Amino acid sequence: MAEDYEVIPHKLLNDLKYDVEALQKKLTAPDSKAQELILEIESLKESINELHGVFNKALDEMKEEDIYATLNKRLDSVVKQNETIAHGMVAIAEKLDNFIQNNNPMPKVTATAQHTMGMPQQSRVAPPINTAFPPPPPRVERKKHNLNLFK
Repeated sequence: MAEDYEVIPHKLLNDLKYDVEALQKKLTAPDSKAQELILEIESLKESINELHGVFNKALDEMKEEDIYATLNKRLDSVVKQNETIAHGMVAIAEKLDNFIQNNNPMPKVTATAQHTMGMPQQSRVAPPINTAFPPPPPRVERKKHNLNLFK
């Protein structure tokens, strides 16, 4: 019986054996970073389960009490508070109007008032422009870095 076979160099076979052994070793004993990642995933899973329990408990409590009745009560109290505030503001405005009408109005400022300081001795002039300074440097266009964080 003649079988077909291909000649493969020993170095290639040794490299393949080494790669297979390394993969088997990684599968049986993962490195520390992979182990840490697995522990973090387990911790996240536990946290999600706890959060799920909290939400289920809140949902059960909300089923027991009528949420719409509670919201309506709270809205009614807010409306009453707003009405009280509005009535108070109207009352204050009316009292202020009555006070202003009953008391002497404030003296009006006339445009005939003159100052007594006299005219300035020297006229003021802006300082001359100093052209000895160089012009500012041109603006440099900065590149916007696209980090592609959310692809």
